[in-house]
Amino acid sequence: MASACGSGPPGPPGAGTGIVQSRPIPGSISHLAFKDQRGRSLELSSFRGKTVLVVPFLTLCAEICPFDTGNLLQVEHSLMRDGSASKVQLVELSVDPTRDTPARLAAYAHLTGASWELLTETPVEATEVEHFFGWDVERVPENSPPSVDWWTGKPLTYDVDHSDGFVIIDTHGAERFSTGAAPDFHGSLNPTLHRFLSDQGLDHLAHPQTPGWNPTIALNTLGWVLQRPLPLVGG
Repeated sequence: MASACGSGPPGPPGAGTGIVQSRPIPGSISHLAFKDQRGRSLELSSFRGKTVLVVPFLTLCAEICPFDTGNLLQVEHSLMRDGSASKVQLVELSVDPTRDTPARLAAYAHLTGASWELLTETPVEATEVEHFFGWDVERVPENSPPSVDWWTGKPLTYDVDHSDGFVIIDTHGAERFSTGAAPDFHGSLNPTLHRFLSDQGLDHLAHPQTPGWNPTIALNTLGWVLQRPLPLVGG
């Protein structure tokens, strides 16, 4: 069942949703060499010609990030059903580069069904990206008792607090929109993502943070940049 976004091109996102802008991304950021889950070197400039939605995340997050991936699974499904997938690039960019190696990203993609680009970088590059996009990222002590790494089975030694939300980059490499809203997930969460959730994550699932971003908000904002409506299909 489709929920139409309107008969004409969507208007700009409301002020309460995020920040509308037109900020060129400098070469110092657009040409940083990231690694994806396949071990390939990619830059943000590699996606020139597509509209890009970038979400900060880490594979070991047990509170919020599983909902980012859950929302993106719905967004990807809608883009594919609409025929717009070739015009949009979804990206989850790690804020935990020390642990999020390409091999770990590949394992995460295999378990969760994420088929978009999962990117990691060096700690120095991560700091540059975080500073440019205004993301707050901080390594913090792990809970006691510590959570267990879903990949290695070993206890975790630290966690990462980080900004939520997403940014959208247009086909010319300019940042057009940013939001710090947490993901507001509705629907049936991928079973693997559900298993990743801590008690705090389960509480977020039952009581989403507000304001939040959901697939409809993401698709409407992408549609505004693309100048065509993008309907949410299923959910």
